[in-house]
Amino acid sequence: MARRSVSTLLRLLALCGILTFLLPQDVIAQDDAITEIMEQMTPQERVGQLFMVDFAGDDTSEGSAIDQLIREYKVGAVLLSESRGNINNQGQVPTPLQVARLTNELQNLAFRANNWDIDGQELFVPLFIAVEQQGNGYPHSQLRNGFTHLPSQMAIGATWSEQYAQTAGTVAGQELAGVGVNMLLGPIIDVLDTPRSGGRGDLGVRVFGGSPDWVARLGRAYIRGVHEGSGGRVVTVAKHFPGQGGSDRDPQSEVTTINKTLDEMRAQELMPFGGVTRYTESDSLGVTDALLVGHIRCAAFQEDVDSLTDPLSLDENGLAAAMALPEFAAWRTSGLVVAGFLGADAIKDHVSARLLGFPHRRIAREALWAGNDLLPLVEFSLGEDWTASDFANMIDTIEDFQGLYESDEDFRDRVDESVRRILLAKTALYATPSLDEVLVDEELAAQVVGAGGEAVRLMAEDAVTLLHPSKEDLRTHLPATPTAEDDILIVDCFDDCYAIPVLPREALQNTLLRIYGPQGRGQVSPDRVNTLSFSQIGDWMAGELGESDMALVEGRIQEAEWVVFALSDYNPEDFPASRAIKDLLVERDYYLSDKKVVAIAYDAPYHLDENEVGKLAAYLAVYSKVPASLEASLRPLFEPDFVPAGVAPVNVEGVDHDVATLLAPDPPQVITLERLAPPQDVPLYVGGDPLVVRTGIIVDRNGNPVPDGTKVEFRGSYLRGDIFVEPQVVTDTIGGVAGASFWLSEPAPAGVIEISAVSGEAISTPMIVR
Repeated sequence: MARRSVSTLLRLLALCGILTFLLPQDVIAQDDAITEIMEQMTPQERVGQLFMVDFAGDDTSEGSAIDQLIREYKVGAVLLSESRGNINNQGQVPTPLQVARLTNELQNLAFRANNWDIDGQELFVPLFIAVEQQGNGYPHSQLRNGFTHLPSQMAIGATWSEQYAQTAGTVAGQELAGVGVNMLLGPIIDVLDTPRSGGRGDLGVRVFGGSPDWVARLGRAYIRGVHEGSGGRVVTVAKHFPGQGGSDRDPQSEVTTINKTLDEMRAQELMPFGGVTRYTESDSLGVTDALLVGHIRCAAFQEDVDSLTDPLSLDENGLAAAMALPEFAAWRTSGLVVAGFLGADAIKDHVSARLLGFPHRRIAREALWAGNDLLPLVEFSLGEDWTASDFANMIDTIEDFQGLYESDEDFRDRVDESVRRILLAKTALYATPSLDEVLVDEELAAQVVGAGGEAVRLMAEDAVTLLHPSKEDLRTHLPATPTAEDDILIVDCFDDCYAIPVLPREALQNTLLRIYGPQGRGQVSPDRVNTLSFSQIGDWMAGELGESDMALVEGRIQEAEWVVFALSDYNPEDFPASRAIKDLLVERDYYLSDKKVVAIAYDAPYHLDENEVGKLAAYLAVYSKVPASLEASLRPLFEPDFVPAGVAPVNVEGVDHDVATLLAPDPPQVITLERLAPPQDVPLYVGGDPLVVRTGIIVDRNGNPVPDGTKVEFRGSYLRGDIFVEPQVVTDTIGGVAGASFWLSEPAPAGVIEISAVSGEAISTPMIVR
């Protein structure tokens, strides 16, 4: 490789990293530092940067699959997951130390694969090392043992707090960077506008909520936190573009379809993505580094959408149309676009892979031509586990790309375009791309993770939501707390409603006894607290238990003064036990008539209907099953002074909770008005400057500024002879504030104009302008 001035190159590299956070994207894209780096790279190294791979286990020794993929085939990104055995949350080696060792080993492989010596300093292109770490424990948080147990995104959404969202991102960013993970596949910024209880495609508590404006706010705050917490060393990949919250199918198993117009998409699904790609000088850290494109058909960008239409992730014209929108075009000049996993069941089913064979090379080519920069060759065979077939398909695909790069100029230009964006993102992560800069301190790894417990406790407590009854009526329904003389029965679904048990059966019981038992507050007696599973309840109602077990279940129900239903995922098609409590409330409710019955949603809160909720003394939601959420969920039952502060961020039909109504202007408020121009001492006159007025901050029923785009009608009124002239101007709020300009086409008698404003049911007092 050619030698050049190390000071010049290092200065360019450092400048590139700084510019990524401080300048608009179209300026960054012109930075010559990337050209300097690309000149050092062979065609094989450039092609390799396009690919993200997964692998089995944690063997990185010479000759291992991942060693070959990185050192021989120059792949630029690796996905770590628990399911592939890369991460062990139950091993003897602490998970933070194990992961730090693995990421260091992987970066060492990358260093040996591509490095160059410039004036005695060895530089290289580091790997992206990615994980999914969405909070709420298994199955969407890969790093758990020793790490802070962040609540779900919906739990954060229920606090309606951008500060909490930023804090959660800060914790995640600090911990990921501490163990050498530099790419977060998240946050999810889909909008759950229409919850579908038990339906495929429902994202549940993985989303922030059902308001596009608030999902944008919280998503941006979370991304800002990740960047701050990691010191700029973790890339965020917001997903699933263009938004699957309103989709009709499970996007992992089927290509989903959104049949909406572009205007409808902009008002709903696209708004959060526009929010996290919008550059502002005052909040550059809130801009996502990348977008992940879901396997989604979208009528707004594709013609004749049907079952044969490619998803956007494989559609060059469709994805190009989406990225050309003004809200994304500037960001796209340097922002990364990451394809959804190219071996996902949705893609395999779309191409009929199980009948015709898996066309791995064609899928990867189409994903690149569609406009994706980073191509995840994940789940890249027809097998369920990582096998030699995955490895062979990866190698074959990479070699196919290498050949096309050498022979096809258009293909070469397309590859270089993506490599440039990838290098922009990578050089922003480190002051200089040296091995010392990239590797993490393994011994310190365990000390920089797991410290976010107090922040999570506060989030979890403020997320607790009372869905039924009202706060004013809660103590009427539950006039006393459980005592040591009361029998308490917990019915949970933690091991009946998931493919793998997410919590031990008695997790909630143990939490209750730890806090309120003899070693805690001494409010309950351990021998009077029991747990049954949903499957036991279901089998009891079906008469499918043995005689002794039938008697056990019935006896515990009959003896209990308190019954606590711990509701988790509701998926009766795959897990029939998850419907047991709904059946109990409908078919055997007479067993509960003399008891204090409480349901607590540790997952999505919209699975009970109005009739079922009506049979409960109280219905609470905490949206998450991490330890802090388990603890917080019990406080309303045992601590009468605890008032739940959370508000559901999604529609809950069973309690008539509607997010749009919640976010409308609060009727009792009086909107304030301010005259901006002309100054008070300048009289109004025909043909002069307009009268400019604006409102104060208009708040919603939550007490927060109303969403951007809330309509405000400004009404003018003045008397001309015997006729009132009433000009009107309708504008939208930004940050809760709206403004309007009135131009005088004729003199107002005595120079007096009365101005008022109306937004929803909220009105202002009239403002007199002379």
